[in-house]
Amino acid sequence: MQQLDLIPMAPTEKGTPGASWWAGAWECRNHDGYFQTREQGRGPWKFVIYGFGDDDVSVYGVNPFGELIRQRVPIDQQDRITILGRKYGRDNWQH
Repeated sequence: MQQLDLIPMAPTEKGTPGASWWAGAWECRNHDGYFQTREQGRGPWKFVIYGFGDDDVSVYGVNPFGELIRQRVPIDQQDRITILGRKYGRDNWQH
């Protein structure tokens, strides 16, 4: 068990960009208001897609209160999502 598991993080702390915490086997973080995870704290950080639209997707975000919210972002023909002006391919998101 990692030391961070022993110290609970207040929800408002999760709402701070750059905050990271553990949820079971998943390391989680607030990436400038967007929620990312990686299993066992290894590998690339991945955005979590909630659902797909015609030309956009809903990804999980983190609001200032530390609550997960859904945010719509565009997806292109190469399956790249655009978040904060940067494109991320399949290696950086999961559904």
